[in-house]
Amino acid sequence: MMNNIITKTLLDDCDSDNYSLQTKALLKLVDAEAYEAVPKIVQLIKSPNSSVRADAAAALGYLGSEEVETVGPALITLLDDEEELVRSEAVEALGELDYTPAVVPIEYILRNDPSALVRASAAETLGYLGEASAIETLELSLLDTNEDEAVRCYAANSIGLLGTPQLLPKLENYLNSELPLSVKAELLGARYWLGAKEDIAKLVDLLDKADEDFAQHILTILTDLTEREPTPNIAKDVPDLDKILSALAQRFPLMRHQAKEILAH
Repeated sequence: MMNNIITKTLLDDCDSDNYSLQTKALLKLVDAEAYEAVPKIVQLIKSPNSSVRADAAAALGYLGSEEVETVGPALITLLDDEEELVRSEAVEALGELDYTPAVVPIEYILRNDPSALVRASAAETLGYLGEASAIETLELSLLDTNEDEAVRCYAANSIGLLGTPQLLPKLENYLNSELPLSVKAELLGARYWLGAKEDIAKLVDLLDKADEDFAQHILTILTDLTEREPTPNIAKDVPDLDKILSALAQRFPLMRHQAKEILAH
């Protein structure tokens, strides 16, 4: 907990009319894990300044866990904010707080928000909220040929988080349909997580001819998988993983650190 004098100074900054001071104070309050600041931060989501509203939403995602019943409904009011960054931060904060009453409004956002950034946040957050009822909406976005590719990727990943092994045949059908390669990579990761152990080798095989951007995408999927609990034994499922990642690091030196971290897991 912060020194009381410093905390009071930052809270006073939140009350100021200086938007720059307010945003700096919000960041410092988060860094200091000042949970006692939540009531003051909730007031700032009504700020006329969009940067303050966005930073306040993000701060509540970090600090609001002890007052979810107050913070959750307050964040939902930001889901129709005029600024896309505010809406995106609010969606992500609701996911951080595991506020399940937000599932239905976030599903609506996924299918209707005009901003791809916000829809991507919605697709990602639905996976974190853990409600399998959202799978149908996520599938709609996954298969929507007019949808932004990043949104479709997040939808695929979240389906893997929410689904059960019974979903594997349907996901295999999706893999065999016309989908962007990045989305197929996410589906391979999703299927692996749901029990299709052979699909991780298929995902890693894509590294062989991948350009730098796509290789980074696959590494991100592998990193995500290794950071989950319980941690899957990817090295066991891909016996040559160390050789493959070492070869990748030689091709793309900037990825060397991430490749080593995956092997360390």
